[in-house]
Amino acid sequence: MHVLAVDTSTSHVVAGVVEVSSTGALRVLAERTELNPRGHMEVLTPNIVDCLAEAGLTPGNLDAVVVGTGPGPFTGLRVGMATAAAFGEALGVPVHGVESHVATACAGSGSADPTPDTVLVVSDARRREWYWTVVDPTAARIVDGPEVTAPDVPAGQYPQARVLAAREIAATPGQIPKSWDLLATDAHPTPSGLVTAALRRGPLSRPGVPLRALYLRRPDAVEPTRKPVSEALDFHGVDLDSAAGTPVVAKLTEEDAAACAVIEESVFTGDSPWSAAAFRSEITAPHTRYLGLFRDGDLLGFAGLAMAGPVSDPEFEIHTIALTPEAQGRGWSMLLMDPLIELADRHRGPVFLEVRTDNEPAVGLYRRYGFDIIGTRRGYYQPSGADAYTMVRPAAAPAAPTSPASAGSGPQIVLGIESSCDETGVGIVELATGDGHTTVTQISNRVASSMEQHARFGGVVPEIASRAHLESVVPTLQAARADLAAHSGRTRPDAVAATVGPGLAGALLVGAAAAKACAAAWEVPFYGVNHLGGHVAVDTLHTGDPGRDATVPDDLPHAVALLVSGGHTQILEVRGVGRPMVELGSTLDDAAGEAYDKVARLLGLGYPGGPVIDRLAASGDGRAIAFPRGLSKSSDPAYDFSFSGLKTAVARYVEQAARRGEVIPVADLCASFQEAVVDVLTAKAVQACRDTGATVLLLGGGVSANRRLRDLAAARCADAGVTLHVPPLPLCTDNGVMIATLAAHLIAAGAAPSGLRAATDPSMDVETPLLADGAVEG
Repeated sequence: MHVLAVDTSTSHVVAGVVEVSSTGALRVLAERTELNPRGHMEVLTPNIVDCLAEAGLTPGNLDAVVVGTGPGPFTGLRVGMATAAAFGEALGVPVHGVESHVATACAGSGSADPTPDTVLVVSDARRREWYWTVVDPTAARIVDGPEVTAPDVPAGQYPQARVLAAREIAATPGQIPKSWDLLATDAHPTPSGLVTAALRRGPLSRPGVPLRALYLRRPDAVEPTRKPVSEALDFHGVDLDSAAGTPVVAKLTEEDAAACAVIEESVFTGDSPWSAAAFRSEITAPHTRYLGLFRDGDLLGFAGLAMAGPVSDPEFEIHTIALTPEAQGRGWSMLLMDPLIELADRHRGPVFLEVRTDNEPAVGLYRRYGFDIIGTRRGYYQPSGADAYTMVRPAAAPAAPTSPASAGSGPQIVLGIESSCDETGVGIVELATGDGHTTVTQISNRVASSMEQHARFGGVVPEIASRAHLESVVPTLQAARADLAAHSGRTRPDAVAATVGPGLAGALLVGAAAAKACAAAWEVPFYGVNHLGGHVAVDTLHTGDPGRDATVPDDLPHAVALLVSGGHTQILEVRGVGRPMVELGSTLDDAAGEAYDKVARLLGLGYPGGPVIDRLAASGDGRAIAFPRGLSKSSDPAYDFSFSGLKTAVARYVEQAARRGEVIPVADLCASFQEAVVDVLTAKAVQACRDTGATVLLLGGGVSANRRLRDLAAARCADAGVTLHVPPLPLCTDNGVMIATLAAHLIAAGAAPSGLRAATDPSMDVETPLLADGAVEG
């Protein structure tokens, strides 16, 4: 079999193709090891392609992928893992993760009889610390570690060790104790070491388990202390529960185990509820999917699904589902059930579960999902002795066969990946050209958000976002490809695109690395495109709604775009989708969405602040408080914004009211704050249309879902004779389909692909819609 091996846990970018014989003997067909501490993203996938060419193979000849899972610097580590995971998903082959220190210990020991001694592997963790692991390479087994500590810890615990040291450590005078037997001074994983380590744990044809990075350090984020809400705020008559809206579903992490145990105790008292340790084990176990129901950072419920058997013929079991008493009876259990059932149906497996025979609401819920009772287990629940029904939902029937379209004939299929902030989006569109028209039609729009993981911090934490992207990119990609298969019978697109900027540096790397891996695996072009250009391009997307699609333009020959989100507030002049845009103005401090979040925190309304403030404002008086409009004087920049002063004005107003003993209706405060924001946004955007002669104003970004912003923009556009375009709500926030749409327009215009050496650029300018072949911006 032919195995792709990659590792980016150190300063070296490692890639290789290894042939494994039926007896387990290894032969390295090609390898590339490049010392490039900051170039993992740019060189890994091109080096993989070079290795395949040197070996005389195509991606379709690969039978498995092995990747190092750390420990290592987080950003570089994720490039290799995202690349490996995407290669495996694209090719339908198993992906096996091995600890990078174990692979280092197994390097060069491809024979059946490696040295039996344990070795201590040490690598650079920065911050004057080391990653270290004691490894038995004979069995590819960890004896101690991995740990991240000061150098004196392993030196004290293992004074006579045989050591494999990374170059950064070996090159620093005085770092290595004289008593150590230094076996290597530039130790790192190699293709043969990676494959050897994986083989010693089992055959590489076995199904892989979800990759888990060995981070060892927690994200550098501190949960802010919640300040008491001012007594001046009057919440009388305000339904905060309704204002908070429907909870969101997110993947559970180890940190959620304790909260799960609390809910379990309240729901299953008397029936041996699971402990936090049990939940932690389940959440982190291979082949499980645990989802949580969150609102304002609080866990309201959870559900867990486990897969057993081979991937080709799996069975699923719902291990548990529970909601807090106050969250029950609202239909929210379906928010948890829907994605789990979809996952099982995608893999064509039956789903089993047990439920108390006296829990009629739960039995009814499961029947609605197609479950049938197949037996009764007497005394199943202990110590109560309650009986349980065993229920099963049959495997989903395979989709009716269709005639797959061939690449290059008829419409083209474009897949886009978005990961610039806290949403992992994969979208697929169909591009049709003819008679001078370009039509882009949505096939799939799948989004996984890590928003709830950030809620307790009051804003997006870049490291948490990047970790979530790595966990979500393959499941989201799988769901989108399933939509494509159901739509056309195809399993791969004709081109792949990804956001390469602007955005959070670590987050961008994960999506772009996965996209480049898919493009290489499928041997199709890769397009690295501008995130903001995607928000503009999505206005031309046909979604299957006949009423809306009839008014969707082929292009935007001259428009002004107002892009408003938690990270951006900009006015752009657009002269064609996929063409360079001109920034007319932007915020000089806080973005509008950021201002919403900060004011919501002041009012004790949770995160994100935009939706809840918008709902509360609906019952308030926007004229009650005259908050300032930043940069609205004739002498101020015409199209720039400033919201930090508004945020401060709200805080001072509340403080002064409290000192005077006055009471402020919170709905009026929200409405007045919101009016100040949308007033200046719409006034400047419409003025930009007048000044440039643009006949269309396009709203985009997450804040464009705001009800009052839409209403005021519509009224002012009507007065100015400007046509207002607002995407459907699911397309306002970040998503992959907008990236695919922009790439489709670029393809239709004959733009050259970016190439697999394209970098990411967190500060990518709006004048750059597409990175040129091999370009490195910034």
